[in-house]
Amino acid sequence: MNKLNQLLTLLILLLISNFSIAQTWDAKQTEVWKIVLSSYDDINKGDADWSDKWVTKDAIVWGNSFPMPRNRDAIKRWDNYSFPQSKTLASQYSPVGIVVHGTTAVVHYYYSNGAKNKDGKQKTTHGRCSDILVKDDDSWKFVSWSCSDTPDKD
Repeated sequence: MNKLNQLLTLLILLLISNFSIAQTWDAKQTEVWKIVLSSYDDINKGDADWSDKWVTKDAIVWGNSFPMPRNRDAIKRWDNYSFPQSKTLASQYSPVGIVVHGTTAVVHYYYSNGAKNKDGKQKTTHGRCSDILVKDDDSWKFVSWSCSDTPDKD
């Protein structure tokens, strides 16, 4: 590849990689993203009651760490079990796409989390999520999501 092609390729990669950083959101998209971040504030604090505040009663969610979808009661049961097992030390959430249609929103984003378990072992995970939120009265709540960790590259 000649120098000009290398430079063009690098420029295109830089533009693509900065797309989500340079993305601007309208007021509704910003409002929804703030809900996503606020829910993670409660999760990262270890508040097992976070789902009562941020998740609809009829929600169904699925992540790669569970073999089947869970409802809000199951989310809370598992959070009561797992939250005392580890503590979040650092986290970052980066939106890629947010679509709002009336009272429904879809949010796609990447995450990175660093945690320490009760034995002191640290673990970092990276992955992606797709969340679906609905406007419930005057606030946005999660009705579904699916998240998956990016496999470790050993």
